[in-house]
Order: sequence, then C-alpha cells, then structure tokens
Amino acid sequence: MAKNEKHKPGSNCEKSGKYAEYTEDGKCVNEDIDVEEGRRFPPAQEKGSYFKIQK
Repeated sequence: MAKNEKHKPGSNCEKSGKYAEYTEDGKCVNEDIDVEEGRRFPPAQEKGSYFKIQK
C-alpha cells in the first residue's frame, strides 16, 4: 500500500495505523486517527474529505 493512497470515509481499512483526515483541497483537519485493519474509516467532517496514513 502506498503512503500517498487516499481512503474514502466508510471504506474498509486494509492496514492498521494512524491516519490523518484531509479536506478536498488537501488541508489537514484531523490527525492521529487510529483505524484497525478490517474496520471502516470514520465519517468525514466535510464533503470530499479523505484519509491518508501518517508517515
């Protein structure tokens, strides 16, 4: 899985880790979101937001 891979809210997590939420224009709005493998990503704060694993 690439580090720059974007995950949509509600999609299944393929790798446990800490994720950050970004708005559609790339602004980070929430850091340190723990998501476990097999769980779903939480709802987004804004339409078009996505999650990326932290480095």
